[in-house]
Amino acid sequence: MNRIFLLFIVLLAVATRIAPHPPNFTPIFSIALFSGICFRNKFSFLVPLSIMIISDIYIGNFQMAFWVYPSLLLIYFIGKLFIKKLNYLNVFTASVISSILFFVITNFGVWNVGYPKTIEGFMLCYLAAIPFFKNTLMASIFYSSILYFIYDFVLKGNLIRKKK
Repeated sequence: MNRIFLLFIVLLAVATRIAPHPPNFTPIFSIALFSGICFRNKFSFLVPLSIMIISDIYIGNFQMAFWVYPSLLLIYFIGKLFIKKLNYLNVFTASVISSILFFVITNFGVWNVGYPKTIEGFMLCYLAAIPFFKNTLMASIFYSSILYFIYDFVLKGNLIRKKK
């Protein structure tokens, strides 16, 4: 993939994390998924990680890095290992699964860091996180749909072929 396009994706995603936005409504999960699907370079896992590291330097959000960064790598590997045929249904399904995994893993970290280590604390943590999950899920589906459209219809040229 073109290095300028890749740099553009990284800078745009960093900007979306830094700019005001609803919590967890960024393209980072979708970029992690599509990095696994589309990029064949052995270092392509660095795309979503570089976005998080660069933006976290500005935001100062390293407390949850231990939970967030591995979650992004897991989403990357979902794209790399489990999406054999790129179609919208597979992208949609992977987006939903990725959002659920991110929710489960990162909120376990939030519970571990900031809630009582009881079943009540555990349940309270996950209940408090539901609005964040809603945003994560909506953003993942929204941005994955956009990335799928760009990949399939613009970069692969299927929009032109379907018109003929």
